[in-house]
Amino acid sequence: MRANYRIVNVLQCYGRERGMTSAQLALGWLLQKAPWIVPIPGTTKLSHLEENLHALDFALAPEEWRELEEAVAAIPVVGDRYNAEQQRQVQ
Repeated sequence: MRANYRIVNVLQCYGRERGMTSAQLALGWLLQKAPWIVPIPGTTKLSHLEENLHALDFALAPEEWRELEEAVAAIPVVGDRYNAEQQRQVQ
């Protein structure tokens, strides 16, 4: 977890520099990738829903999205996605 948290740090810093929360940045990142990608954020709090909706208020240049992609891609993801039993179930 600690090694992978570096990705979260990049999102937080990159978003903060642009006046966005990491959640808004993540939603915007998905929305700009392709018109058929539809992020489905889950929340139980109205404030988080409002925060998510404000992701639409931000427009980053293609170069900025590319810069973010490169920054995240430079960080290796460590560990398995599932434990051994769950991995056997999903193959």
